[in-house]
Amino acid sequence: MKKILITVLATAAAVAGARAQDAFAWAPAASNGGLVSYSTDKATSTAVPIGNPAQVSTYGNLNVDFFAAPLGTVLAVANGTPVFTTAWTDVGVDLQQTKVGAGRMNVTVNLPGNFTGGADVQLEVVGWTGTYTSWSAAVAAGSGLIGYSGESFNGSALGALSWDQPTGNLSATPPGTPSPLTVGASGFSGLVLEPVPEPATIALGGLGAAALLFFRRRK
Repeated sequence: MKKILITVLATAAAVAGARAQDAFAWAPAASNGGLVSYSTDKATSTAVPIGNPAQVSTYGNLNVDFFAAPLGTVLAVANGTPVFTTAWTDVGVDLQQTKVGAGRMNVTVNLPGNFTGGADVQLEVVGWTGTYTSWSAAVAAGSGLIGYSGESFNGSALGALSWDQPTGNLSATPPGTPSPLTVGASGFSGLVLEPVPEPATIALGGLGAAALLFFRRRK
C-alpha cells in the first residue's frame, strides 16, 4: 500500500511540475511605448532608472507583477484600478530591476502549476512602488504609485486591459521555448506608475458625471 501511495504521489508531483513549465519572455521594446515609467503630474513620464532593485524617485522600489487567468476571462476596472476576481492567479512579483536600460527588463516568467504548459492565457501586467508585497496591498495603502496595462495616460490607452498571451511549454519533448510577450495596442504597451486614485477624488468625479447627465436630461 505504501509503495502504491508513493508512486501516486510521485506521479502527481511530476504532472504538477510539467504543468508549471509554461512560460513567456518579458522583453519590452527600447521605445517609450514599451517602457516602465512613472509620472507625478499625469502629463509627462520618466523611464525608471537602471537599478537592482530600481528606485522610482522618492517613492521607493519598483515592483512589477503579472496576473493570469483562463483565456477569455474578462477583467473589469473599478475605482480606477483593475478588479482581480478569483479567476485570476497572482503569478508573483517577478521584476524589480531594470538592467538593460532605463525602464527596460529582460526575464522569463514561469506560470504556476494551475496552467497547462504551452496553452494561451489571459494576461495583465501591473506595477507599484514601495515595500508592499502585493498589488492589493499597494492599492489599499494609497500612498505610492501604481500602474497597469490598459490604463489611460495623457489621453491615450497604454496597451490592452489584459490580452491573449501565448506561452511555451518548457516540459515538452523536445522542450519548447518561452513565447515572446505580446506588445502593442493589443498587448503590453508600457506602464506609467501614477499616484493611487483617492476615493474622495473618484467620488467627486462620479458626482460630477451624474450632475452633468442630470442637466443634459433637463435640457
